[in-house]
Amino acid sequence: MGFLNGRTVLLFIDTDTPITTDLEDVTTAEAKLVACLTSNGFDGTTSAIATTSKCSGSFAESLDGEKGWTMSAEGQAISLDGPGDERLNHNALFKLWRSGATVWVFMMDTASPVVTMRYGLARIDSFSDSAPDNEAQTFSISLTGVGQPGDQDDISPVTT
Repeated sequence: MGFLNGRTVLLFIDTDTPITTDLEDVTTAEAKLVACLTSNGFDGTTSAIATTSKCSGSFAESLDGEKGWTMSAEGQAISLDGPGDERLNHNALFKLWRSGATVWVFMMDTASPVVTMRYGLARIDSFSDSAPDNEAQTFSISLTGVGQPGDQDDISPVTT
C-alpha cells in the first residue's frame, strides 16, 4: 500500500476538444496545465429523494436522486514565461469564467501510471482574485460539472 501525494494531482483544462466528444473518446492530448496551484479538489453530490413515511420507523429513507459534481482550485497568480508557455494562469481562467464556456477539465495524477483521475465537461462558475498587501497574489475558481464525470478507467489513452 502506498499513499498518494496530492502534489502530483494537478488540474488541466482542454479548450480545443469539441464538447460533443463522448466521455470515453476524450484524451488529455490537448489539455493545458493550470499554473501554479496550491490546492484542488473534486466534490460529487447526490440529491436524495425523500421517501420517509409513517411506515419508516425511526430512520429516514430516500432514493438515489440527481447527481452533480464540482471541482475547485486555488493557486498563485503568475505571469507566464513568454511564447511557448501554454500553462493557464489566473488571466486565462478569468477569461474562461467571463465567457461562460463549457470545457473539458481533468484533475489527474501526473505520476505514472495514473492512479487517480476525475474529468468531464464543466464551466467556471466562480472566480476570485486576492491581492493582499506584501503577499503573493492568489486566485480561486469553482467549476460546475455538466453531465457525467469520468475517471481513470473511462478515458481513452493518448496515442502518438
